[in-house]
Amino acid sequence: MTAERRDSKVTSPMLNTTPVQKPASRPAAKPKIESLDIYRALAISAVIIIHVTSNPVVRMRQRPDSLLAIFYDFWNRFSQFAVPSFVFLSGLVLFYNYWDPERPRRGWVAGFYKKRLLYIFVPYVVWSFVYFLMVQSEKGNAPFDHMKQFLGSLLTGNNYEHLYYFVMLIQYYVLFPLLLFILQKKHAARFLIPFAVLFQTAFYFLNNKVLHWPSGDIFATYFLLFSLGALAGMNYERVTAVLSKWLWLLLPAFILSGLAFVFASKLYYEWEPRLIPYKMYFNFGIYYLFTASACLSLLIIANGLFRLLNNSWLARFLSGIGAASFAIFLVHPLFLHYWRLEAVNRYGAYYHYLTWLGAPVILLLSLGFYKLLRRWKWSWILIGR
Repeated sequence: MTAERRDSKVTSPMLNTTPVQKPASRPAAKPKIESLDIYRALAISAVIIIHVTSNPVVRMRQRPDSLLAIFYDFWNRFSQFAVPSFVFLSGLVLFYNYWDPERPRRGWVAGFYKKRLLYIFVPYVVWSFVYFLMVQSEKGNAPFDHMKQFLGSLLTGNNYEHLYYFVMLIQYYVLFPLLLFILQKKHAARFLIPFAVLFQTAFYFLNNKVLHWPSGDIFATYFLLFSLGALAGMNYERVTAVLSKWLWLLLPAFILSGLAFVFASKLYYEWEPRLIPYKMYFNFGIYYLFTASACLSLLIIANGLFRLLNNSWLARFLSGIGAASFAIFLVHPLFLHYWRLEAVNRYGAYYHYLTWLGAPVILLLSLGFYKLLRRWKWSWILIGR
């Protein structure tokens, strides 16, 4: 969903291409992992499902035990692996492209930050202003009388509901050169996951008991998942080979922990009230098992789909969605907002049908928006590169 998808330059490692050797000062570009575009397509689809079902989830709280309420809540909560999956993928692609303890890159940091400033931060600022204008106009406010609010929300990602992701992502970009420097030290990488587990556990309980920070827009919330992605990026072929062998265990872990995440409140308050005193501990274990197993499962599922579909029209379609995922993430709430206004709310008798029809409509509109804009050189301002 971010600019990392364009950092690797040649073909898939599954095609057994041998990179041309380059001087030691400039390591050979690593081959692009083409199956990751299918991974992105699956993850961005989950993002859209979360947003499409968010209003019905609130609306159906009047009848919490109805089948429709359970249905919407299930899809909304089970799809919550979406943002963690993109965080995992950012770690994977960054470390896949930049980690090389044998021949570390030199003089890359300035170019790294220039890319992120132009192709991540600039679109973030532009779309933050678009959504700010939309919200202020609908409130009947004069937008330029509230520019202080806009600038403050720009720092926190609060100009619209999905923009917090970029604030959190930028934090990883700030930290990445330091993490890379540390992990390229001898034997440091082997301690990454143990450290990430300890760090994640400490942050979770400290934040719940003391800090009470809004955890979604803080890098520490997803540090374990970013670290798992980093490990996969450092040892991509080896990690995917091991995960493929253990998919028989990984996939059930994803599904079962996802069900536990969806029905956690019923588990504590209806089915097994004896667990209530330990709820915080169970929530921690369930959430990180669910999101970690989802990230790893999606990696192998995407790899398998890439091989199975074998350059068919469906493979090209999914890869196209994945390549456009950054733009889709930015623009889809705008289309969803007006779809609700002009279709769902206007034709209330068909509320549920139009709600679910909105998912493919919004996805295709967002994809079309990306394909239309990418024809112009200046399009990076809106859709990155």
